[in-house]
Amino acid sequence: MQKIFLCTLCTFFFLNNSFCQKDSVAGKQNTTIATDGKVYEKVEIEAAFPGGADAWRLYLQQNLKANVPVKNGAPAGEYKVIVRFIVSTDGKITAVEAETDYGHGMEKEVIRIIKKGPKWLPAMQNGKSVNAYRRQPITFLVTNEKQ
Repeated sequence: MQKIFLCTLCTFFFLNNSFCQKDSVAGKQNTTIATDGKVYEKVEIEAAFPGGADAWRLYLQQNLKANVPVKNGAPAGEYKVIVRFIVSTDGKITAVEAETDYGHGMEKEVIRIIKKGPKWLPAMQNGKSVNAYRRQPITFLVTNEKQ
């Protein structure tokens, strides 16, 4: 008898065109806000999830419905879903869009969980909070295993 299992491997780093920053940099930030409305691809200090990378990983593990692709009939395979979003100057998440299109509910699930999350610490450029893009990859691994 064949049974489908799902392992979710969340890739806990962000893909973007920005400089890498350590979690400690995202702690206390200047509250000056840029008013140009521009959305930055590269920033001096990346937008960060409150509590850093470990808190983001925990949030994803606790809230992501990992069985979505199985419930929606995804064939065995590895699916790296990538979602792009904007962290605004006030930390709100906006413009959440999937860059991949595997279907089987995977992109919708990742979008749901990112939209549902708390406010982030905004990115910083020239000492000011700015709107900035972030990209989040999450890998779903669907396997067929005999019981």
